[in-house]
Parts: sequence; C-alpha cells; structure tokens
Amino acid sequence: MRKGGNGRLSQKLKAGEFVVSIEAVPPRGTEDAIIQRKVDFVAKLAESGLVDAVDFTDGSRGIPLIPPGDFIHLVRERLGWTAATGDRIELIPHFTGRDLNVMGIQSRLVGYHANRIHNVLFITGDPPKMSPTYPRSTAVFDLDSIAMIRLTHSCLNAGVDFGGAALGKQADPRTHFTIGSGVELEAQDMKRELDRLRQKIDHGVDYIMTQPAFRPEPLAVLEPYRGRTAFLIGVMVLAGFEHAQRMAQVPGVVVPDSVLQRFAAYPDVKDQAKLGLELAAEQIRDLKRGGWSGVYLMSTAVGLGTVEVLRAGLGK
Repeated sequence: MRKGGNGRLSQKLKAGEFVVSIEAVPPRGTEDAIIQRKVDFVAKLAESGLVDAVDFTDGSRGIPLIPPGDFIHLVRERLGWTAATGDRIELIPHFTGRDLNVMGIQSRLVGYHANRIHNVLFITGDPPKMSPTYPRSTAVFDLDSIAMIRLTHSCLNAGVDFGGAALGKQADPRTHFTIGSGVELEAQDMKRELDRLRQKIDHGVDYIMTQPAFRPEPLAVLEPYRGRTAFLIGVMVLAGFEHAQRMAQVPGVVVPDSVLQRFAAYPDVKDQAKLGLELAAEQIRDLKRGGWSGVYLMSTAVGLGTVEVLRAGLGK
C-alpha cells in the first residue's frame, strides 16, 4: 500500500486495524432532493465516527448513473471537503472496464489521482441492461479487473503509463493508488473465481471486498489467502422477507433457509426490518471476532439503520 495522501480506510488497513466501508449508489437523474439525500447520508456516516469509507458503485446493474468520480466531486463540494480540510472519510469509486477503452482507463485514473481520489475498487462490471426504448449501448471491456489491477500497480504506481513512458519529468512521477477489487464467495465456478483471486493478489491488489456472506462457511475458501491481502467481508442489511427471497435468487449469493425461516416467522414488515438490522449486526460482531480485516456493508437503498447496525455490531 502506498503513501501520498491516501485516506482513512487506506491508512487503517496499513496499520492492521478493522475497517468499515459502506456501499452507496450514485443518483440516476437530476432531482436535487435525491442527490442531497445521498450527500446527507455520507455526512451522517462521517459524523458517526464509525465509518472509514464510502464506496460508490459504477453503473451497477448495467444502468447509467452519475459516474462515481463525478459524484465524489459533488459530495466534497457540498460538504466543504477541500484539499486543505481533507475528507472526513475516504471516498472510493468503483471502476468498471465496461465503458472505457485502454486509453480512457489510463486517462481517468490519472485524472482521479490529480483530484485526490487515491483509492479505486476495480471490477469487471455488468454488461449494459437497458430497456428496449433506450439506445443501444456497446460494452467495451478492453480490460478486466485483473488487467486494471496489474497496470495500475506495475505501471502508474511505478511512475510510468501503460506503454512504459514516464508520467512526468519530476523526480517521483508515481501515482499512489490503494487498489481494491472483489470476489464472489459462492460463484458458480469457484475454481475460476479463486484463480482470478490469486491473480489479483499476485498483481498487487491491496484489499478485496466480497459479495454478501450470510453464513460463515463460504469464508473458508479465503483462509489460504488471508496473509496475502486484506479481506472486507460483505454484509447486506436485508430489509425484510421479500428482500431476502429476492437476494436468494441472485447468482453467487446464498441466503440460507434458516435466515428465510427467521424472516417468515414475522408477519409484520416492521418486525422483519428490525430482524434484518439484528442479523447484520450479528454478522459484524462475528467477523470482527474472527479477525477479518473489515466489513463492506451493503445497506438498504436509503441507508436506514446503517449507523444503528454499526453501533450494535462494533459495540460502540
């Protein structure tokens, strides 16, 4: 992991401390009330003192959203977080290989670094999935997440561009990216997934965020790699029985029958929502006791109960 103004999560990972990152989805449209609600959510997380980073998705589910780097700029502007004040928590963009060619990827990364975005989460990305009335959108995928990790670590963080030319004439032209990526704990092809994980580690990834883990058994596949990189285990706050049922249908995610049965025992949706918060807090406690590097919390759409879950799970 590199020096150079990297934020709170990067610093705590380097120090071996338990970290917390919260996933957030940038807005899709122009309604200022929605934008401000998301900015206020970031402010609330920062004020809590329980959160080290917010990571912003990049066109998740293959739909057009405000790009995460642009939204980070907007968040900073509205909260008054400048180069002089610094950011109260680290703001991390997801970065997919779907929308940009090789030149565009390098340009965006150098632009991020110039704009104080020094932590990037590389994912291959979802293919475009628009309605029939939306114009056809072409996926690029010049680089997958492994290639982006390799080129950022061995080129940009070494002071050269993707073609080997120096990034500048100064004594030290290196970028200082903290490099993240993801892993599916219950992928349909686990042999391929673990091979990709090994490549990510070999090519210089600093931390890995996992898909939601609703039971401890899938974590066993990570044991051989725990000493080689940091793992932030995915914890999803289930909003209720219907949400749990929907997640159970997502490839690569397993919601145990025992969890579904616990939700089904409560006919009132308010009680189900309370149970979802309790289950997430329970997971956080278990993961911290298990010595994992941190948690990657995927909360409800508007972040309801996120701070309460963290207080209960972290014991603060």
